[in-house]
Amino acid sequence: MRARYRVVLVAGLALMMESICAAQKTPQTEAEQDGFAGPVKAVSTVVTSFQVQWQQPDGPTLALPVFCHVCEYDPDGTRTRNGQTTDTGFTGENIQLTRDGNGKVIERRGIDAMTGELFREEILGPYGVTQEKNYNHGALSSSQIRHYDENGNLSEWLCFDAKGNLSDRTHYTTTKSGDTTEETNWDSKGQMKWQKLYDPVTDTDSMVTFDDAGVLKLSVVAVKGRVTSFWKQSEEPREFGDSLNWFKGDGNAESARCHAGGSCDRSLIHYEYQDPPHRNPTSAEWRDDQGRLLYAAYAEYEEDQYRNWTHRKVWVIGPDLPERTLYEEDSRVIVYW
Repeated sequence: MRARYRVVLVAGLALMMESICAAQKTPQTEAEQDGFAGPVKAVSTVVTSFQVQWQQPDGPTLALPVFCHVCEYDPDGTRTRNGQTTDTGFTGENIQLTRDGNGKVIERRGIDAMTGELFREEILGPYGVTQEKNYNHGALSSSQIRHYDENGNLSEWLCFDAKGNLSDRTHYTTTKSGDTTEETNWDSKGQMKWQKLYDPVTDTDSMVTFDDAGVLKLSVVAVKGRVTSFWKQSEEPREFGDSLNWFKGDGNAESARCHAGGSCDRSLIHYEYQDPPHRNPTSAEWRDDQGRLLYAAYAEYEEDQYRNWTHRKVWVIGPDLPERTLYEEDSRVIVYW
């Protein structure tokens, strides 16, 4: 896939991991998706939080959270357990797998580790999950159907309520080179809720959102990673679509926070990594467009032979924390096949 600005329009936090881009080109095992290398069998993590009052703005995540507290994997890297240990024991899911004659997983069942109840059931095709059912105390609560194009890209995502009524539908168009050029979402009544478009020729991203009556709520256009037009109806400070993030590669990202009057606050984010695969960021600094440091996170790691970290410390900086302040300290034990 050729290099390009990658834009994400969100109202909440967006995770910044350069390995995501690599994942789009090369299929990854679930262990690799969780950030591990090597034949990982089991992981157990202890997180010590120092209750520091620190919160970054909406945008690329600076202090990466622990994604796997307690996890287990089959020899092929397929997840079989996921959750965390609490005072009452393990809380999370045990995952039952069904494989075909070639050993490929074709069905997954998530079992609540505390109650033994089925709460998730998935059917997998050649490109990923095609059907999903979710349960609440044994009763069906919702379901999903996903379709893929001939290149293995997600093309349609249908969501249904407990009675089987369509509640949400999203359509995707993706080029052979991997550029998603259109995402459109409709509600249960067929009313368009939002649409995102990308023109790879002009490197232009655009998005519109609508209310329940079909009235335009927000409109934004960005060319080559810069907002050229922004409008929203509401005076609310936060709304889906008014926070934009571009991931440029080489550890660089940009964030734009746009306001009802049409102005946007632009921020620059830079990451440094400990390892070439860019799994473990050692620093993440968030600056305004004048270069002033506003927020930052710094980390130190101890790694094993596969360069998976077994111990890390995370420090942060913010408007109320001008000096590096210890934010979190984590230790984990990794068992290999």
